[in-house]
Amino acid sequence: AAGETVSGRYRLIEKIGEGGMGIVFRALDGLTDEEVALKFMRPALLANEKALRMFLQEAQVSRKLRHENIIAVHDINFTPDGLPYISMELARGRSLRKVLNEYRRARRYPDVRFAVRVTDQILAALAYAHRFVVHRDIKPENIFVEPNERIKLLDFGLARALEELEKDSAGPKKRVVGTFAYAAPEQKAFKQVTAATDLYAVGLVLRELLTLRTPMEGASPVEQVRRDVAPSLLETLRRALEGDPAARWPSAEAFRESLNRAKSAYHPPTPEILVPARPVAPRKADTSGMVFLHGGHFLMGSDAVREQAPEQEVEVGPFWMDIYPVTVAQYARYLKETGAPEPRFWRDALYSGPDQPVVGVSWQEALAYAKWAGKTLPTEAQWEFAARGQENRRYPWGNTPPNASLCNYGDHIGTPSVVFLHEEGQTPEGIVDLAGNVYEWTLDPFVPYELARRNPETAAKYPQRSVRGGCWQSPPEELVTTFRRGFFPEARENTLGFRCVIPADLLNS
Repeated sequence: AAGETVSGRYRLIEKIGEGGMGIVFRALDGLTDEEVALKFMRPALLANEKALRMFLQEAQVSRKLRHENIIAVHDINFTPDGLPYISMELARGRSLRKVLNEYRRARRYPDVRFAVRVTDQILAALAYAHRFVVHRDIKPENIFVEPNERIKLLDFGLARALEELEKDSAGPKKRVVGTFAYAAPEQKAFKQVTAATDLYAVGLVLRELLTLRTPMEGASPVEQVRRDVAPSLLETLRRALEGDPAARWPSAEAFRESLNRAKSAYHPPTPEILVPARPVAPRKADTSGMVFLHGGHFLMGSDAVREQAPEQEVEVGPFWMDIYPVTVAQYARYLKETGAPEPRFWRDALYSGPDQPVVGVSWQEALAYAKWAGKTLPTEAQWEFAARGQENRRYPWGNTPPNASLCNYGDHIGTPSVVFLHEEGQTPEGIVDLAGNVYEWTLDPFVPYELARRNPETAAKYPQRSVRGGCWQSPPEELVTTFRRGFFPEARENTLGFRCVIPADLLNS
């Protein structure tokens, strides 16, 4: 149960899922001070010696899988009463099932390019993993979409242990192991399961990405549902869904190569324009809707997390900061005046409310908006000073742990919230949404603090830019005032926004 410590090392925080194999908890690893997922076998499995042995064998295989698109298994261990559990990487972001449901609620189809990107990463994981193991249960629930759109596959090999349990307990009635809707014909017929079985399931997932119809809802031809799917992609999908395993793609790599050839039919988006389409004079700086911060010395960083170290005393000058992240309504005025390109997700109903923070804006686009507004993006030091203050707050509002009244995090709402929804979580100075809702661009490159201090010229050449504040999908540890991570400047994510500052010397010049 939550609050218990397992093996003297893992403190259970909360239950985050359960299935046929067991129960999964989010836990804090006392040895590394990092959050992990712990999956405990159901006690019923202990009674089946063959299933237990298979579970341990498959878990050992999964432990060897090291790929950027596969959730890493760290360790396999037993509780004092003999219950096996697996320690593994904690999945961030949302399951693909949640993403698909969002599109259904919005009554719009995912972009074909998004469907191809997701499928390509699934196949990259399988091309690697099929050297060791067949997954057997590819489905949207076992595919996680991280905030940067990286895909992670879960639960490699666990279906096989469940299969052994079913064989011994089902008696004369056989039951398909895995998820029936995503099972290949040979799986439903209790024939040999091979890598081709996984490829069939990937085909079903791709078809659902394109049509938003689950396998249980029927198989309407993709071309009847939408007209923007190229014939080459339809042919790639058709072969993946062949009833005969031998007629499918011979490998995940071959499927992936065909997918990427089909991808060339979709021209990439117009390259990002770093300046407005029409020359527009910057506005005179306006401090309405901003808060003045006097600046001064404060502690920045944290020795507890490598990316945030070292903790050091820093001085910032006085500056003004936006009370809220830049909203859709504010950005719309900028687009109208300048003719700048629309952000990604601009016409998506989930992200286009006038009082929602604008998302899908690259670092260059955010900087161009700031310049137009007579402002700039905050440095990391300015951002952390505003969030942490000189009293060294753990969270922008103080030291109270986050909850749904204070900020938008943990995918509780499932989309960015209007910027004034969480004013209870404002800083003492009145700045809102410095934790959760959207990550916020800063001016600075994402480099170790020590490198930035020692060799600023080298640091400036690093490709990524630092973002701050966590987002609507973030776990609690991303909401602390010292949290930082990097995004490439061209990133245009649905978790990524910005706010502006005006340094006092700029205003007075």
